[in-house]
Amino acid sequence: MTIREILKEAQPDYYSKLVKNHSNKKPKKLTEKEIKELMRHSSYKRGAGGAIRQVR
Repeated sequence: MTIREILKEAQPDYYSKLVKNHSNKKPKKLTEKEIKELMRHSSYKRGAGGAIRQVR
């Protein structure tokens, strides 16, 4: 049983609200600058050739 099915049975009004709100939003494309900001954490480092890699 998926979370969707459990939520639909337990809280049908909340489920319909979530589905309605989710269908209105389109996925947002991230710019290269935004991606670099998100990956600025210490678990990401620049590897050989300049590629950003996840270390941990």
